[in-house]
Amino acid sequence: MQSLKLQGRVLTSTDGEEYKKALERSSPLSGLPAKYIVQPTTYTDISLVLAYAILQNPPIEIAIKGGGVHTSTWSSSDGGIVIDLSSLRSVTVNADKKSVTVQGGAVWGDVYEQCKKSDIDVVGASLWFVGVGGFLLGGGYGPLSGDKGLAVDNILSATVVLADGQITKTSATENPDLFWAIRGGGGQFGVLAEVELKAFPSVGPITSGILVYAGNELPNVLKVVKPAIIIMPWVCEDANSERSSVVLAPFRNGSIKPLVERCGLFADMLAASHAADASIALAPKRLQIRGTLFADYYDELLLGVWERWVKFTEENEDARGSAILWDLTRPEKLCEVKNSATAVRIRDNNYWVAIQGRTNNSEADGIISDFVASTVAFIRSQNIKLSGKDYGYFLNMAQGDESPEDVFGDNLPRLSELKSKYDPHNLFKKGLPIPRIEINV
Repeated sequence: MQSLKLQGRVLTSTDGEEYKKALERSSPLSGLPAKYIVQPTTYTDISLVLAYAILQNPPIEIAIKGGGVHTSTWSSSDGGIVIDLSSLRSVTVNADKKSVTVQGGAVWGDVYEQCKKSDIDVVGASLWFVGVGGFLLGGGYGPLSGDKGLAVDNILSATVVLADGQITKTSATENPDLFWAIRGGGGQFGVLAEVELKAFPSVGPITSGILVYAGNELPNVLKVVKPAIIIMPWVCEDANSERSSVVLAPFRNGSIKPLVERCGLFADMLAASHAADASIALAPKRLQIRGTLFADYYDELLLGVWERWVKFTEENEDARGSAILWDLTRPEKLCEVKNSATAVRIRDNNYWVAIQGRTNNSEADGIISDFVASTVAFIRSQNIKLSGKDYGYFLNMAQGDESPEDVFGDNLPRLSELKSKYDPHNLFKKGLPIPRIEINV
């Protein structure tokens, strides 16, 4: 590895605390002891590392770390190489302010900080510490998706380092098949080194926070809009709180009233993305997340999940930090894009749900894993029963043990062809693996 003469750093276990720090992920369950952690400072560094890995016999495992917040081990490797993109995180607002160029190691806070200076916004994550690359490659449902679509629908172009080391530009007109695949196909086709995103005028000020209701109020909450028992609003373009006073009126002044309300007005996306910092800091650290999509807010579905959550947390004290997050983004904009336009499987009317299992006790990891997996499976089965549609699983919240068919659906055959084309040696197999097929030439 040292013979590669990389511009960036290479860390090993001999580097002590620096190495240990670089192994850390948002959840202790997500870290693995890599043989090498490479922190490239140029795209050529990435090419050299990939060439090195593929020449080993057998080829050494490659993992890519952006934000490192996914609760699986996708960004870690036990004995392999982690390409840690944290030194490649520059953000440039282009001169016309209609697009923003972002390096693959940036987190959304980096992006929002630069957007704030130019009074613009992009479709990104609601939390500042989420990595740009993984969020985009998996689809990207964000707080602005109701108006602007998924994050992948707002990608203009990208620079990808392929398995053979080529640094390739891709867009709707340049390598369009690769452009299609990376928009929802995950990190199976190369390393996302850089991406250009659509930008639009700032959506601030933003009202965000939480409203908390007593458990026995859930039936009444469902009459208003059918979410879970804690409402976390995100109301954009809310000058003088005029919009939020209307939007939140049923939750404040109707038949139900919150036990606690902690909502505030934030100037922009950067400030709003930090709104949950205090609660996240206090939350149990051992985190497992799975999620799926559902067609509508059916009472039977939500009440069924509520009963499962109550039973589980009452019986397992160490798991009482666990939560179910239900999305309330308007789906109309998502449905404007055809199912075949990107690798994202579902473009029918849909919302997402995330099951967060949390604890500080390692002995509870197993029961939390079972609860998270079984609850996602329950939601999927109930959605099939109530809507007649099987939405499978959502890549951004998958764990890697799901079947590719359940995640990619009808897009899987094309993804498999492109996997064979762009990664014939299967170098990129962390995450949710896409099977390759033989291509007759």
